[in-house]
Amino acid sequence: MNHPCIRCLMLTVLTTLLYLPLSAQQFNVRSFRLLPNDITAYIDPVRDLNQEACALIKVVCESDFAFSTPLGIVQRRNDVGEVWLYVPRGTLMLTLKHPRWGVLRDYRFESPLESRMTYEMVVGVPITTTEPSLPHLSSKPLSIDTTVHTTTALEVPPPSRIKRPRERMHYLVLANVGVHSKGPDFGLRAIAMRRHGAYLLLQSDFGSIPTTQGECNAQGELSNSGETPYYTGRTQDGRRLLVAGGVHRLVGGFCLYEGVGYGQHQVSWETVEGEQVLNTEHSVKGITAELGGLYHFRRLTLSAGVLTIAAKHWEAIIGIGIHF
Repeated sequence: MNHPCIRCLMLTVLTTLLYLPLSAQQFNVRSFRLLPNDITAYIDPVRDLNQEACALIKVVCESDFAFSTPLGIVQRRNDVGEVWLYVPRGTLMLTLKHPRWGVLRDYRFESPLESRMTYEMVVGVPITTTEPSLPHLSSKPLSIDTTVHTTTALEVPPPSRIKRPRERMHYLVLANVGVHSKGPDFGLRAIAMRRHGAYLLLQSDFGSIPTTQGECNAQGELSNSGETPYYTGRTQDGRRLLVAGGVHRLVGGFCLYEGVGYGQHQVSWETVEGEQVLNTEHSVKGITAELGGLYHFRRLTLSAGVLTIAAKHWEAIIGIGIHF
């Protein structure tokens, strides 16, 4: 048993048995959690093809790892000790690959990732040791340490549910045009919002509200006497409205707005005597309501909606403006 060849064979078998458990180990995800106090993705957002801010995953691992998701990875940054992955909002799974340790396919998050939020993923890898040098051959019997060493993984407490960081304030100013059968109206809409906000709309046809003496119906009959005077055919229109309401960002740059206020639309007919008579069937005033949507891309903002005064006068409203 002291022959040198036999001792070399025993050492070779022993070394193979020592390395076999290491080759069978696989990496895993030790923890995944939201970093509520990390505002990296909020103050320096990376946007996807739809111009929507991405979610950021900070993966604590070696730079040899490769990653993929069903929605793609918008950008990867290798930082010290970790890899930053900017992924689209709604990402639910992540595949991890390593050239030596294999593939962890379709790791599933508890819920879809949210825009502008930062998350941390800690990857556990097999314990690697420096390659042992072969001992010099000697006539002494070989002793093997059979003590089993175990490691205990640190328990990561589940993340507490914390409110998302507040989005920065946006200000929008739009020039509006109201389109209806009586001619255009012109107005100005001012908006202040984060994810939700408020707006104020002022709109007018820039015509003066006529001063009238008496009222008539659609046929021109005076309401107080029933007589029908002679009219010149000239009319006056005056429209004014003030609306306030709320704005809500739905997804990306799309927003919904709704509001209520007060408006009036008065129409008068001129008689041959030069008097203005209010046509009550063509005039309306009262509660004003509107509903519409807007979309902003970079600095440009577009809007479209519908407005009514007392559910009698209706007009479509379109607008264009900037936001900053």
